Amino acid sequence: MLKVDIKEKRFGEKLIFKDFVLSLPDKGIYAVTGESGRGKTTLLNIIAGLDRDFKGSREADGRMSYVFQEDRLIPSLNVLENVMFVCRDREKAVDLLQKLGLGNETGSKLGKLSGGMKRRVAIARALAADYDLLLMDEPFASIDEERKQSIMDVIKETASDRLVIFVTHDIAEAEYLGAEVIAL
Repeated sequence: MLKVDIKEKRFGEKLIFKDFVLSLPDKGIYAVTGESGRGKTTLLNIIAGLDRDFKGSREADGRMSYVFQEDRLIPSLNVLENVMFVCRDREKAVDLLQKLGLGNETGSKLGKLSGGMKRRVAIARALAADYDLLLMDEPFASIDEERKQSIMDVIKETASDRLVIFVTHDIAEAEYLGAEVIAL
């Protein structure tokens, strides 16, 4: 179970959250939407425990995996090694890369990949981790429309029995994933 009770969160003089409560079960897909600057990324960082500079409390059970806005891949490792960094199961890592359309790129260095391909590696790495809660901050931002739907299918398949919270500006993504919308 996830529970966040933010009495107040500020950046300097700017009030981001006041008396915001979020309570979610152990499984389901939730999309956080809202205009820029409304606190979507801040909320994910509070949930993840990366931002503790707020008045209130957070309770999150289990292990987390996070797809940040930036890919945060390890440049010295190839595609497969980046995924296996969080998962020692080679078969699982290769299977995820195959499902995400990167089966022919397992040995490729990151410098040879497009932005969308790097994004898929970051998604594969997050899905390969042993997690109970998956956080994703605009995970499909640099993914072309043709691939987006198949990637969302992989997320639905692999995370169906877990809690998934993702930030999006595209309500169609939330609808396709069958996500409950949390509007900020």
